[in-house]
Amino acid sequence: MQISMQTVKTLFEKIGRNDINENTQDLIGEDIIDSVDMMKLIIEIEKLFNQPLNAKFIIPDNFQDFQSIQKMLEQAMN
Repeated sequence: MQISMQTVKTLFEKIGRNDINENTQDLIGEDIIDSVDMMKLIIEIEKLFNQPLNAKFIIPDNFQDFQSIQKMLEQAMN
């Protein structure tokens, strides 16, 4: 399944983080998002795809930037 950058942006918009875009890097390392934001994203991912996100994908490296989230979703939702 191909996931667009717009899909990732929409997930951030749904959790009220309109300040984050595809150019924002090192989301975890720079404390731009925290564990609460990650959990909110996971909830929105599960709602969007109507299936749970396997726990093996819920690691900080998969939430570093739009590209890592996109790649993770493409793997997790296939």
